Amino acid sequence: LDQGRAATMRRAALVGACMLVQASWSLRVPLPSSRASALRPMSASTSLPPFAPGPELAALRAQLVELERQLDNAVSREDYVSASRLRSRIEALSPRDPQRRLAELWDSLREAVELEDYRLAARLRDETLRVKRHLPQYQLAGLWRGLYPHHGEETIRIRYAVGNSDMLIATKVTGDEHVPKGEITFRVELLSKPSTSPLCKVVRTLSDGDAVHERDVQRFPGQGRIAEKGFAHPQYVDGEFFLMDVDMFGFLWTPMGSLITFTRVDPREAEMIEEVEAARAAAAACATGDDCPPWDVVCDLDEIIGDMDDDISSEPF
Repeated sequence: LDQGRAATMRRAALVGACMLVQASWSLRVPLPSSRASALRPMSASTSLPPFAPGPELAALRAQLVELERQLDNAVSREDYVSASRLRSRIEALSPRDPQRRLAELWDSLREAVELEDYRLAARLRDETLRVKRHLPQYQLAGLWRGLYPHHGEETIRIRYAVGNSDMLIATKVTGDEHVPKGEITFRVELLSKPSTSPLCKVVRTLSDGDAVHERDVQRFPGQGRIAEKGFAHPQYVDGEFFLMDVDMFGFLWTPMGSLITFTRVDPREAEMIEEVEAARAAAAACATGDDCPPWDVVCDLDEIIGDMDDDISSEPF
């Protein structure tokens, strides 16, 4: 009798353990770190479905948001059967969103470093680089143009910080009396989880008059540069980066409530600007006594890409 009771208790304990694992999976309760570390290498090597193309990505994200809402409701009702089914659907669709995949990879990468599993960390890091090639916020390097209030049209250069590709930096190619050329006009932290909404109302895009546009966008936190005339007392203020598509984005200087939209410079014009900038750099090097080019360089970039607005500025950026 004692042996039968012991066997029954062992079976009950086993069933209970299985139910705990299933509940942890369905309700998104973290598994113990030892179990998580055992699963990560397998998940890193598992073949994943292809990422959704651009036209389908917005619909996929909206579907995932709705499924997660339903999952939360099912958990609140303690309807664990529906919760498990919804969780399975979310897990099947999530890998098709490169943004979600990147967030998962970063979480796994941090855990791998904490566990000192540097071989796995290196594999996960390489995977993040592959995923970034499918995200538009990492494909913005180059020249862009926007209409700065009271300054006119200005050209900026987008690049990514050396050693930190998750930091987007915008530098002025043409400047003004507040923030001159060569200085940072804004910077954006791309590693922060972007805020997405089915509809974002963008009011007063400065490059298009006072028109009201409604479009799906991604938003990232950032900081905008402001200064007094003569680039006196420069400082950064809170801002927000709005990614509309691969050829258009906006940046909001939050305290001023000013949103500037930028569009990509035509490739042929961008090439010409790059040549002028290279010539200008060579001339500057020659002026300091370094190697001089075998020609005289006298050019004004502002004349080439358009005269600046001479109006007195009331905007400090």
